[in-house]
Parts: sequence; C-alpha cells; structure tokens
Amino acid sequence: NFARGNRWGYFPSGSVGWVLSNEEFLKGNESINFLKLRASWGQNGNASIDPFQYLATIAIATNSGYYFGNNMNTLLRGAYPDILANPNITWETSEQLNIGFDSRFINNKLSVVFDWYKKSTIDWLVRAPVLAIYGTEPPFINGGDINNKGFELGLNWNDTKGEFRYGIGINGAYNKNEVVKIANSEGIIHGDAHVLSQGTKEMYRAQVGYPIGYFYGYKTDGIFQNQEQIEALIASGKGVLSNAQPGDVIFVDTNNDGSITDDDKVMIGNPHPDFTAGLNLTFGYKGIDLGITAHGAFGHQIAKSYRSFADSPLQNYTTDVFQRWHGEGTSNKYPRLTSGSHTNFQNISDIYIEDADFMKIQNITIGYDFSRLWKNSYLSQIRLYATVQNLYTFTKYSGMDPEIGYGFDQSWVSGIDLGFYPQPRTVMFGLNLKF
Repeated sequence: NFARGNRWGYFPSGSVGWVLSNEEFLKGNESINFLKLRASWGQNGNASIDPFQYLATIAIATNSGYYFGNNMNTLLRGAYPDILANPNITWETSEQLNIGFDSRFINNKLSVVFDWYKKSTIDWLVRAPVLAIYGTEPPFINGGDINNKGFELGLNWNDTKGEFRYGIGINGAYNKNEVVKIANSEGIIHGDAHVLSQGTKEMYRAQVGYPIGYFYGYKTDGIFQNQEQIEALIASGKGVLSNAQPGDVIFVDTNNDGSITDDDKVMIGNPHPDFTAGLNLTFGYKGIDLGITAHGAFGHQIAKSYRSFADSPLQNYTTDVFQRWHGEGTSNKYPRLTSGSHTNFQNISDIYIEDADFMKIQNITIGYDFSRLWKNSYLSQIRLYATVQNLYTFTKYSGMDPEIGYGFDQSWVSGIDLGFYPQPRTVMFGLNLKF
C-alpha cells in the first residue's frame, strides 16, 4: 500500500495500574471491596486503503471504449490513467490516552467504572476529491488530524432478596469530535455534490475547528408570508434572493453583505451525538427471568430528504407536503410547491436538518425454566423464552429510524437519511435444553 521507506510503522503502547484496595490503608475498609486506578497510552497503525496509491496506475476500460476512424459499429477497448500518484502516503496513527478506575462497593453489589480519554487520529487516510479536469480518480492522502475526547461512566447494582434477584446497569458517555488539521492551504476537505438530490451543492465537509462531516448550508428564518415582508427585509439592507416571492424560504444573510451567496453558508448540524446512554435490567424469581436493554443518543442532527425534487415535480411526497405554505399564515417552515427545481429546495439549508435524539428499547426477553417442576428429570434446564427486539423508539425525529449511519459511501460522514431502511421489530420464541 505504501512506497519503499513508508512500509514499516512503529506503534508502542503501555499501561499501569494500582490496586488501592490491596494496600494497608484500605484493607480494613469494609465498604470498599475493590478499587483500582489505571492509566494507559498507546498507538495503533492503519494501512487499510486500496493498494498502489503511490503509483500512477493504468486501468483497462472493460465497460466502455472508443470508436476509431469511420467504423462506428465496433467499440475498441482502451487504457487510461487510473489515479494520481501519491508517493508520500504513509500510515495513519491512532493514539489514545486513557485514565480511569474500576471499583466495587457494598459487598460487591455496586460497581462503578469510569474512563476519561483523548483519542487522536494522526495522518488521517482519506480519499480527497479532485477537480474533474485531472481526468482521473483521486488517490488516498494523509488528510489531517482529528481529536475525540470525553468520558464514560458505568454503574451496576446486583442484589438478591431470598429467591428474588435483580440487576440494574446504567452507562453513559460524552464525546467531543474536532478536526484539528487538514493537510491543505484551505483547511477543508469538501464533500460531494448531488447528495440530497441532483443539482444540490456540497452538504457536508471536514474543516479545521469543526466536527468531522458536519452539515453545511444556509440558515433560514421562516417563510415569506407576503410581499411587504420581502420589501421590508430588502429595505433593512439584508440579502434577499432576486426571485423571492411569498411562500419562499427566508435565507439568512449571515455575513450581512446585502446578498445571499455561498459565503452565507455555515454549520447547520452535527451528526455526532454529544451523549450516548444505555440501560440494562435483569430480574429473576424462582424459574422466571426477565431482561430489558435500551440505548439512546442525544445532541445530534440528521439531514433528511425522501424525494428527488430536482428530477420531476410528479415524484412522491411524504405527508410533510400537507404542512406547506399555501397562503399567508399557513406555514412558517415548509415553502410553497413549485414545478421543477427551485432554490427553496436546491439550496441546502436547515429545513432538511432535524434533531435526532432517541431512546430505543432494544431487547426484552422473558423466560421460564420448567426443570423446576420436574426435579427428577435428566435435563438440568428446560427454559422456554420469548424475545422482542427493537420494540419501541422514543424520538421526535420524523423519519423512519433515527439510527442513521449512512454517509453517502464516505467513511467519515454519517447522519444522511435518504430513505434509510429502518430496523425491523422481531419477535422470537426459543427453547434452551441442558442435559
């Protein structure tokens, strides 16, 4: 994957721990059953890219070709430059510092685990876009550095009261993602165009000082309700599109230069959650057992579009169309309908961005061990159980599923919902036999 001189990498790691509960000053403490402080630092190397990025490779056209001379009936196969060579490409390094503790209290009933971490991706391997005038595919490059830092906390309580046993587990994590270096003079790796629909410009990018893959576009300030509102905004010196009519989106002139241009585009959403959380509950009484798991994410956004609006005005709409502007006072969020392409929809703006907080009941399982009824059976367990997966999702997101990992085939992009197929609800029945 790399040229000579870059094919070997050195990635050390190390850790240290101190079991405080073994020390004399804590041995007599009956409340603390176990307490360990720990710290670790290490690096991992990544070379997972297409091979021969350091060479100007030649590809054979298998599905296309050229016509030569007057013979227009035979398509001749040819060869062409495949990628731009990048002889300096080298390893991506993931470096992480972790400090935390493990502990158990109250006769080992309560356990607490805490971690603080800082993870840095150095010499990020990414396929950066190039201008079409080069005539080739872009190579992978070492595109920059990215930081993730945050903390994780896990709490677990397990106890038994006679024949009743139960466990409660709660975990939560906070993470902040930031691009700290991009290896070009602009400090930006631009995203693809034509993502939400044909004719739209880039809607995501990697940029120094921002979360990786953040959503990029226009802020909006509602819908023009009448012509007087348009004229009043122009008179105030704010930018307004020249063809604006009542029912059109009000794009915000963020730089106050009196016009609406690409310079007014800003960060309009972040696909990375600020917080994630999980819940695990277990209960048992005699032969009955019950388990519930749930997880959630909070503080992030999704870019949603279920319609290729630039191709034809006759394509299907979602029911959001009933909330459109169709007269003064009817809507201050969704613009009027137009025939064909229009700046209302082709301009990427926050009308496509939705908060995506959710809490999902991931799994519920209930079972009963019938072996308790047959003490002399040669089976030690006869457990019949039922499980429901993906039972319910608590969310205000209007799409089919807020767990969107899709990033338009880019590994560093997420949170784009173009009709992402939702997770199914599954009901299962099963039998466990132990001899």
